[in-house]
Amino acid sequence: MPLDIIIDTREQAPWAWDPNQAGVRVRGLAAGDYALAQDCYELDDKRAVLGVRFAIERKSLDDLLGTISAGWDRFGRELERMAQFPARVVIVEGTFDACCFTTSEGGLRGPGHNHPRLSPQFVASRIAELTLAGVSVLFAGDEGLAAGLAYRIFSRRAELCGYARQ
Repeated sequence: MPLDIIIDTREQAPWAWDPNQAGVRVRGLAAGDYALAQDCYELDDKRAVLGVRFAIERKSLDDLLGTISAGWDRFGRELERMAQFPARVVIVEGTFDACCFTTSEGGLRGPGHNHPRLSPQFVASRIAELTLAGVSVLFAGDEGLAAGLAYRIFSRRAELCGYARQ
């Protein structure tokens, strides 16, 4: 039976899964971008968002870099909303080396992202800080691999929690 995944309304180009693996619905989530329906609940204050016991945060490479620099305070507030989760997971659609440098004609060049002033040391320090704060930053490579990784995490969560698949 497929997983029942809730996608936050703010996702502009949501991940897609084979319908045999996951059915999806779009709702506002109080934290994160993707959650299992079994981890969601209606809030008492009747807002249009669902409370969440566990969710995955999705980041493009550029979004991650903006988040760990200029958006750091805002990201900290998002992570606070995830503080009670059994795990805080950020899946990045990109690779770590793309944050730091590119290779060209046998040599190294600066990174090819929109944040050239961020040094590799800064990026690595922020990721280390997140890791020590209990946040798993998983570099998945691309959108398809990121969606596959999220599916595996949700599948394991459903299994561990005894969630019945619909």
